[in-house]
Amino acid sequence: MPKEDREKAELEFLLASARAGRAAGAHDLEHLNGAAAAFNYIRIANLVASLVATGDVIPPVLDWGCGYGQVSWLLQKRAVGVASYDVEPRPARQRMKGLDAIEIQYGEAPALLPYAPATFGAVLSVGVLEHVPDMNGSLREINRVLRPGGMLLLFMLPNRYSWSEWIAARRKTSVHPVKFTFRSTTKLLAGHGFAVEKRWKRNLLPRNLTGFPPRLKALYGCLYREIEILDRFLANVPPASYLSGVLEFQTRKQA
Repeated sequence: MPKEDREKAELEFLLASARAGRAAGAHDLEHLNGAAAAFNYIRIANLVASLVATGDVIPPVLDWGCGYGQVSWLLQKRAVGVASYDVEPRPARQRMKGLDAIEIQYGEAPALLPYAPATFGAVLSVGVLEHVPDMNGSLREINRVLRPGGMLLLFMLPNRYSWSEWIAARRKTSVHPVKFTFRSTTKLLAGHGFAVEKRWKRNLLPRNLTGFPPRLKALYGCLYREIEILDRFLANVPPASYLSGVLEFQTRKQA
């Protein structure tokens, strides 16, 4: 199947999963119930799979704070060995056909992972690090379960200077208790043994449209590919880049 057709089918699956979850009573699916938002996860899965293909990442990969399991599902579709972990079961996931088959290991302590040292070739944080109650403890645990030279990949860290975060805070729709800069994140990661190899910005053009009418989100989502292509360029070109929505990092565990 051509890549574009495969991604379209995956996007339709994610949107159908979000509809099923909302019908089952879930109220935390803003990140999946619009095409522009859901396509973000396909982008991430493509990047991780490309790192596996080049040998930069040797599976298994830990989907840390996997939520409903959408990234784990996408990685499985790309034949990437992945383990899924979270601390909060989502009851509605049992009504989300396909995602309900993802095996998720749950733990009670966010900063204590139930894995042996040096288990994983990479750990993914997809919109997770900013929500954990003990950021330092969590990074120590991630370092412990990573193999020497393994990667920590951080996606969707909210940018302290994001224009969309500024608006969300004033509309009282922001869900991000902590916001980041390149400098503060690099310093935080270095303190836990991670060296930044690459960093970039995304979401100058917003994805979730949290709080906006469903019809507007649907119309906006029709342009998901155009939004992705344009954002890939604009989000990293100053001065607009300073206002991008999220920061993302490719980092490596140091010996």
